[in-house]
This record gives sequence, C-alpha cells and structure tokens, in this order.
Amino acid sequence: MPDDLESLNQQLTYAKKLLMFMEEQAAGYTALTLPAHLRLQIEEQQQAIASLEARLAQATGRGRAAVPDNLPARPTIFVGRSDELRRCLDALSPDVRGWGVTIDGQGGIGKTALALEVAHAARAQAWFDAYCFASAKTAWLTAEGVRAETLALSSLDAFVRETARVLGCADVERMTEAVERRRALLDALRGRRVLLLWDNLETLCQEERDQVAEFLSRLPGDNKAILTSRRRTGEIAFTLRLDSLTKAEAADLLAKLAARQPRVAGELRRAGESGARALHEAAGGNPLVLHWAVGQMMLRGLTLPDATARIQSADRSGDLYTFLFADAASDLGASDKTILSAFTGFQTPVDAATLADVTQLTANVVATALERLVILSLVNDLPGGRYGLHPLTRAFVRAALNGAPQKPAIAPLRLDPAARRAALRYWVDYAQKYGDDKDAYQTHDRLEAEWANLDAAATELYALTGLPGALADDEAAKMLNDLANALYYFTWFRGYWDEAIRLDEWGYAAAVARQDWSNAGWRAYRAALIHYHRAATDLLDLWAARCAEAWERGGSRRERAFGSRLRGVAAEQRQDYAAAERLYAEALAAYRNLGAEADQAMVLNDLGGVAWARKDYVRAETYYREALALAEKLGNKEPQAYITGNLGQLALDRDRPAEARPLFERALALDREVGREDLFASDLYGLARVLEEEGRPREALPLAEESLRSRERLRHKDLGSTRSLVARLREKVGG
Repeated sequence: MPDDLESLNQQLTYAKKLLMFMEEQAAGYTALTLPAHLRLQIEEQQQAIASLEARLAQATGRGRAAVPDNLPARPTIFVGRSDELRRCLDALSPDVRGWGVTIDGQGGIGKTALALEVAHAARAQAWFDAYCFASAKTAWLTAEGVRAETLALSSLDAFVRETARVLGCADVERMTEAVERRRALLDALRGRRVLLLWDNLETLCQEERDQVAEFLSRLPGDNKAILTSRRRTGEIAFTLRLDSLTKAEAADLLAKLAARQPRVAGELRRAGESGARALHEAAGGNPLVLHWAVGQMMLRGLTLPDATARIQSADRSGDLYTFLFADAASDLGASDKTILSAFTGFQTPVDAATLADVTQLTANVVATALERLVILSLVNDLPGGRYGLHPLTRAFVRAALNGAPQKPAIAPLRLDPAARRAALRYWVDYAQKYGDDKDAYQTHDRLEAEWANLDAAATELYALTGLPGALADDEAAKMLNDLANALYYFTWFRGYWDEAIRLDEWGYAAAVARQDWSNAGWRAYRAALIHYHRAATDLLDLWAARCAEAWERGGSRRERAFGSRLRGVAAEQRQDYAAAERLYAEALAAYRNLGAEADQAMVLNDLGGVAWARKDYVRAETYYREALALAEKLGNKEPQAYITGNLGQLALDRDRPAEARPLFERALALDREVGREDLFASDLYGLARVLEEEGRPREALPLAEESLRSRERLRHKDLGSTRSLVARLREKVGG
C-alpha cells in the first residue's frame, strides 16, 4: 500500500545511516582489496537512496519531471473496473510475493486501459522511482479500419533496450550481446523500485514470451511489472482475467461518449434503453467494440441499430473481427477447432464432459483443447468447471463455419462443421428425451432450464436449411422438424406461444421443401391451434388450409382425421356451429374406427364445446362426461384438466356455482401438475367467478388478476372477459 511522507523520510534516514555504516566498513580496504560483496551492497544502497529521494520528490511535488516516466496518458474515459483496479494495486505492494500482475483477456476488453490506470494511480502516490512503458502492439482498430503499428517491439531484447533507454542506462542500451544486456539491466534495477508496464505480449512468439517470463521472475527487490496479453501467460504473478463491462458500466461509457458527440447522444435517445441494451449484448460488454460502434455512427452515419447489426455480423465487419481474432485463430489445432465449433451449439456455460460427449473426443483431449482456448482468450473458464463463449467469439466462429471467403481473418480458419452439427443433434436428442411424450410435462423443467440452448438450436438449424431460398441442408431440415415435434407440448404448456409459432413456421417450410407432408401438416396444425386460442381467425384459416393440403398430399388416416378436426375448430371460431359439429363428428368416427381413444376424448370435448355454445347444456355435459371417462381410463392428466375445467365453466353458465367450485379446484390441481399455463389461467378465472357469485370479491380479485397477467402474456382470446371481471371485482372491493 502507499507510503506516506513520514514513512518515506524515515526510510530515507535509515538508508543513509546504513550507507554510512557500509562506507565506514569499506574505509578499511583499498580499492583493490575491497570485497566484491561489500562493493555490491554499497552500490545497491546508493541506488535505494536515490530511489527513495525520487519518490519523495514525487510525493512532495518537487522534481516530478526528473522521474523516468514514458507512460502514455491515462484514458480520457475510464469506467468501472474499481475492484480490478484495487486488486492490481494490491499486487504491486512490496508485501506481496511475485513480480506483479498479468492482465489477460479478449482483444479490446480494456487490458491496456486498466494497466495504465493502475500505473498512473501508483505514479500519483509515488510508489516507484521510475515508470517504464513498452509495447508489442502491432495494430490499432479505428472506425476506418485496422492500422498497422510499424514501431512495435517484437522480442524480449527490444523490451530490455526500451526499458534501459527510459531509465537512462545508456551503457546497458549500447551492449551488443542480448543475454549480457538482460543481466546488466537486472543489475541496474537492484536497490531501485521501478514499475515496468509491458503491453500486448500476445504478439511475441512463444519462445520470446517464455524468455519474458524468465526475465521477470528474476526482477530484484521491490521492482514490479504489469503485463497485458490476450493469452493467459501463467507466470509467477497475480493474474487477472479481465471480463466484460456490466450493463451499467457500458451505459456509463456510452453516456460519456455521447456527452462529447451530439449525434451519438441523439442516437442513444432514439434507440432508448432497449437499443443501448441490445448494443451492449452484441458487443458482449467489450469497450473497444462499443467505441467502434460509436465511431461507425460518427464517421459512417449509421444509426445505433445499424451499428449493432454490424457488430453481430462478422461478414460485414471484417476489420473488427480481424483485429480481435486473427492472431488467436492462427494458433488453433484440430481439436481446438472441433471444441470451438461445438461451442456454437451452447448458449449457456457447458462442462468438459458434455463437450466430450458431443465431439466424441477423449476427456484428456478436451481438457487440453479447453486449456489452450482459455489461454487464447477465446473461451472463458467459469465457476463450477464450466466454460462459456463470448458473443463476439461466437459471431466469429459462426461466420467461419458458414464460410466467409472474402474476409481475411475468417477465410483461413477452417473449423469443424461436423462438431457444430453434433452439438445441434445433442439438443434435438435432449428435447426428444425430455419432451416427446404424452407424460413429458413431468420433465418440462429440464427443457425450461435449457430453453436458451433449445431455442438457439432451432434458429441455427433453420439458418442451415438455407430457407426461404432453395433447401441447402436436408439433414438440418429434418432435425428442425424433429426438434419442433419434441418441443410441441413444452412450448404449448409453458406458454411459449410466439416461439412455438415461429418454430412451426420454420418447420413447415423445411418439411414442404423436403416434401415431408406428414410433418408439414403437423407444423400447420399446431400453428393453427395457437391462432385459434388467440382468435386470429384469418391466420387460423390460412394454416388450416395448409394443413389440409399437406395431409391430402401425404397424410395418414389419423392425420386426415386431425385435419377434419382442425377445420371444425375454424368453423367453431366463425360461429358456424353446424359445420363444426359435422366436422367433429367426422373426426370422431375416424378415431373410433382407428381405435384411438385419446383422440376420441379430445374431439368429444370439442363436441361438448359446440353444444355449450348452442346452449344445449345437457348435451354438452354428456359429451364432457364421456370425454372425461375416456381420459381417466387412459390416465391422461392433461385432457382430464381441460375437460374438468370445461365442466366447471358449464356449471357456472347453468347458474350452479356450488357445483362449479369443486370442479375448478380439481382442474387447478391438475393444471399445476401438468403445468399448462393457459388452462391454469382459465380455471383461475372460473374460480374467481365462483367466488364473485358467493359474494367474496376480495378473495376473487387476486385470482382474476393472476389470470389476467397470464392471458395478457399469451394474448388469449378470452382476454376481454378477464379484463371485465378484474374491473368489476376491483370496483366491488373498492366499494
């Protein structure tokens, strides 16, 4: 920690007394007989005194210019990193073993900025008697592109020469033999307290980096160093892996940049909080990329959404991705490329065992590849033995996998498409294992936990198909439909209706392209049902027609019966109850002929709904009871839930709230068990109506409000009646 003036003065007084004692000892010798160790001790003590005097001059504001210092100016804008700054300063304390601190991390993450902030903080507190900066940086990223640095240092000897120059050690600088020059510089540092800041060591070759590590391990006394590198170095020092800016820190950075540039300020205002958040997510919290995006807005006139889209596309931002990844990409081995390719299938952190399972590589090979990818700052090692891919790395890898021949940073990188496909297959298999069954609601929590990965797998598979153009990948199209089938119940039950429609639309296009009429019909059928529950009649008719066409071209008897049932659903929504009843009856006859009892229960429930709409309550109850008996016989909980709820609603319409209450309570218990959100909302609504009829609006209101929240999210067709109930109950409670 920093030394105050009193402490520095005390140290200087003691050092001078010690030097006097040494000189008194030396007085008993001649120049020829003076022991070498005593001569060395005196020289070191003289340097220690000079160091303390220089630090005192800094601390008191006297002679600051005389202190050797070639540090670049500290960043004009520096946000966040308070904890990292503190930890780095702690590592520079003489009480801490090791030669200093290594800051590693992805390109542009702010390593140099943090190192300079640390060095200037130490300078302000007079911790050292000299501050020596040297850099191996070979390129700079600007809004116009990548600019080469022609004066970059490329070896340990170059760093030693530069350090000797800054320290004024001309004799060391003039030496012709590199090893002797290193020894001489180390000797010159004895008794001193010098801070070295060596930047961008990742551009050095491995041999030179090893020599740097050996050199720093021999730093004498209280000398310290700060290294920055995109590669994890592993020297005997405190190592800080610098991570992304948080959303709050990124917002602070953008606000500071906007304060200087009115155009940027205007873009931030127009984009709002959601636009700034999207920019942060695309940049992965990388400060250099945020600066680059601002430069694109300033120099190229891009809007903030356009700049965000540029970041997300490695194909359109070759200079950015060249700067960030070209060096690391050149050092990848075959197993590294396989693991990196597999990572594109995982949106959330993944462990080594799963990667081994996906890639069929041995555990040792996976561990070695992960270690290298972490060293190269392409993969982050996370708590719990898991690993993650930065958003920018993901975009770079995806571009390489998809082929980007015009981009010099991407074209040479030949990754492993088979590993990506294996990762996508992993998620299809996962969905089938936990979702593709009538009782799969029991394992829907497993799908919920991995929804980000499953949703991303669907997006990736659709991209691989090449649609809406010509089909480019038949296997991807098939896998997409396998995934859609496996996720149907989950997305339906858990209320992922928008995602389900998107998946069904993609799957339908893929199935049609493959002339897979069975799957094309199911995709259309399931999309149509959601549109029915949202009262989107035109879309329901569109998808019902597509379903009918697909199954006419290649559907089974059972599928054609489902097509009749869907046309009945569409007719019911148009209030053409005669047509609906006829079509449902056709479907029922087909199901009975096939012996499909579960399907019979479903369509008997449909017939009950038509009778109910016609106010033929006795007939409706008969249908419902017959349907419920079949569902109970088969042990199918989900149809038991919706049929029981329908019986409750029927009882309410017949002015029988006492009969309705136990039906809704039973239905709610089943809803909770199977986890179907729309049924739960429906039965909450029904029980709230019962409580209203019983004169208990205060108890009814929270149930109705919960139902309303769910139906608003689902955009359910009964949203209007639910809002009316909530308004009515609030008025009663308020009264």
